[in-house]
Amino acid sequence: MSLLELPIGTKARVVAILGGMSRMRVMTLGLREGDEIELLYKGAFGGPVLVKNLTNGTQIAVGRGMASKIYVAPL
Repeated sequence: MSLLELPIGTKARVVAILGGMSRMRVMTLGLREGDEIELLYKGAFGGPVLVKNLTNGTQIAVGRGMASKIYVAPL
């Protein structure tokens, strides 16, 4: 399931990050495969997605295009 399909407040583990530049950008922001995350917010009308990385304590915002390339498994 992609990050966009995850309900707000749900915790999950990142299982895959697809795409070349998108993958590098997400990893630069501090999100890697195997990290545990919590979805905090989905912006209305195609806005950004806010994710808390529970592994390292950071929060990142990614656009919906990038979020659709991040695959997760609910915990």
